[in-house]
Order: sequence, then C-alpha cells, then structure tokens
Amino acid sequence: MRIKTEIPLSLGFIKDSLGLKSTACEHTTYVSAICTDTRKVIGEELFIGLRGEDLDGSVFIPDIKDRALFTIGALSSDADIKVENTGTSLLRLANAYKKLLPIKSTVAITGSVGKSTTKNLLTLIMKSKFQLHSTYKNLNNEIGVPFTVFSAPKNTELLICESGMNHRGELERISRCIEPDVSVITKIGSAHIGNLGTREKIAEAKLEILSGMKEKFAIIPFDEELLSSKMENYKTVSTKNSSADYFLQKRSDDNFVLKHPNGKIDIRLSEISAAGFHVSECLGFALATAIECGMNTTEIKKAVEDIDFGIFSNTVAVKDLKIINDSYNASPEATEEALKSLSKLYTKKSALLGDMLELGDFSEELHYKIGLCASKSGIDKLYLIGAFSDSVLHGAVAGGFDKNRIFINEDAQQPEITAEQILTHSKDEVILFKASRKIRLERIIDILKKAEK
Repeated sequence: MRIKTEIPLSLGFIKDSLGLKSTACEHTTYVSAICTDTRKVIGEELFIGLRGEDLDGSVFIPDIKDRALFTIGALSSDADIKVENTGTSLLRLANAYKKLLPIKSTVAITGSVGKSTTKNLLTLIMKSKFQLHSTYKNLNNEIGVPFTVFSAPKNTELLICESGMNHRGELERISRCIEPDVSVITKIGSAHIGNLGTREKIAEAKLEILSGMKEKFAIIPFDEELLSSKMENYKTVSTKNSSADYFLQKRSDDNFVLKHPNGKIDIRLSEISAAGFHVSECLGFALATAIECGMNTTEIKKAVEDIDFGIFSNTVAVKDLKIINDSYNASPEATEEALKSLSKLYTKKSALLGDMLELGDFSEELHYKIGLCASKSGIDKLYLIGAFSDSVLHGAVAGGFDKNRIFINEDAQQPEITAEQILTHSKDEVILFKASRKIRLERIIDILKKAEK
C-alpha cells in the first residue's frame, strides 16, 4: 500500500512520533507518502517494513534503499529507523499525523455485522455539515485504519473509522491510534467465536474500542446486556423497542419516525424498501451518531431525505430469478435475520446458504441451527454449498423441511454445480445468497449470467 499525505512529514517528526531522539537537521527533509509495498516505492516515501504471517517486509529494505527517502524496519534490518515492532510504529505515526489535522470529532464503528453500511450511511448524512473523511476503501484492521488516517485531507473536521477485529487486542490498538470521541458497537454476534470462544469474550473484545477514548461513550444496541452491563456511559438504538434512547420506527414502506432524547423526527426515506435487509437498523445507529456529533433536527431530516437508498440494493436480476446477494458477511445472527426478512418480504423464495467461517469448534452446531431456522422461514428450496452443508441439511430436516427440496454441493471450488442446480430447479422466484466472503458466491451469479446469454 502507498498513500500520499497532504501534509509532508519530516524525518524529525517521524522520530519524535516514535519516541526517538531527533536532531534539528532532521526536521528539514520531508516525505510525502507512506508505503508498505516495495513494488510501489517511486521516491519521496517513508517505507515501513511490516511483518506478516509469512514475510517480514524489513528484509526487502536493501532493495529499495536507493528509492525510498527513509525506511523503518526491524532491529536486525538495514533500516534508517530500527524499531522493535513496525506495526506499532505505523499506529503511533498515524496517531501523530491525526493530531496535525483540524479534526473536531472521531467516530469508531465496530460490531459483528453492519459496520460498513453504518459507516456509509453516516458519511452520507454528515457530509452536508462537516468536511469529513471515512474509512479508506474497505481497510478496517490495524494496518488499514492508519492508512485511513494518512489519506485524510488536511481540512478534515470529522473522521469516521470502520474498525474490525479477529483477535483480542486488535481493537484496543486501533482505538489508541484514532482516539475516538464516539464509539458505535452495532452488534455482538458469533463471528470470530472460533478465535474468542464465547459471545461474552466477543463483547469484551468489542469493548476494547473504548480504550483510546478520553471520555468513554458508546452507542450500542438496545437489550444488549453483554455491553450495557460492562459500561456506564452509553445510548441505545432499536428499530423494535420504543424504550431505546434512539427508536427508529417504521410507519410504512418509506415513512419512518426517529424518537430521540430531545424529541422526534418524521422522515420519508426514498427507496429504503428496496435496500438491503439490515439498512434500517444501520440507519438507526447512523442517525444516533449524527445527533451525538452535533447535527440538529433540521439538518438530519434534510440530509437523510436526500439519500437514495436504492444504492444499497443488493438485488441482481438473472433470467427469471431475482437474486439477493447478501454474501459479504455471514455470521449466524446475520444469516438468521436475512432468512426471517426473506420470509416477511417475498412470497415465492428460496435460499442458497454457504459456509459461515471462523466459528471454530462451534461450526457444526451453528450451521445445524441455521438449518433449523431455514426450515421455519417458508422458503421453497434450499441450496447448500461448502464443507458444512451436511450440518445445515440435518438441521433443516430436523425442523421438518422436505429433504427432496434440498440441493447440496459440498465443494465450494465447483460453483458450476450449484449454478446448474439453480437453473434446473428454480424459476420465477427470489433467491437469497448468504455465505462468508471467502466462499465467493458471486462466481455462481457470473455463471448464471453467462447461461442467460
């Protein structure tokens, strides 16, 4: 990765940021880009040799010494600046760079599902009031978040950082890097339960997002005791319970009312009925955050009513089928909610479910439960792909689903098998596609599109 910074950084500033001693002359030579990929070094960069699972970027420093202006590497490397942990140095430098910007508020968004949609909605709402910058591309880990900071324009007033994690400690390091003023935790699900063990430990890991806050304040789901029992300063959001601090109530397909601590806002939302299943829940978090960050009722109403929610639609028309491609994320909770929403919204519907990953020893049990949920969702046919297809099948059959209407492909590397099953057995219906991103269900859509020609 290579990011050109709008504010050049001197070698002296870089050293000071890392707690190293600098000299006066080192404050007169500047870099204008931060780079971690040797292939993208073209001159005037600070190159940081990050250590990955398989490679240590520091070993490549001799190859780019004549191109990079300065280098940061491991203690054993040939770098200009030698450090114990280059990843920590990246985070500390990003923190120092953030303090050069005129940022009034920083928002961190984490959670098992809904991070990206919440971030996108909040960006659309708040751009009417602030010079803002939000997550660079989809980079939300402890390497990506620093690059979000480095890519911020020099007039940035509001910074919005989507923040993800796989293991304990990651969100704490991200939080100490960006020092949020408001933290949003959208949901505690079962994603990463294979790494963390229990939902309680997942909640503890998500709460690390508060670590870098001067005054710990979060926006959380209503009735999420795993979060509320471990913190004092928070506001709750719900689309179902009017007791929440922020209650987004649906009146009709496009008409909503937001109840908030200081009153209510009547809102007409264009094309939200065509958007993804969880958009209204994410909108509740975005609206709550916008109000907590200083937007007033008039500003909120105008900004949100200007949004075309059709851009959040994830439907694809192929032949006589309508495919809901909801395969970006597939935690057990997200999959259950998608099946329940499918049941309410459509008459003739089926589902293609693929493996949910990172569930560890809970994989078979949780896939079995998804089969049970599918059996109660009113779907006509169930297509399964991946190594845990058999577990989903057993759950569906145990729930009373007709085994003759279940079609299995246990090899996710052969998407053409599932595509042929769909072409043979489905006609004039809606099909939900749901699986972890690594299953790449979009390959099946591509095959179906080719068959259409």
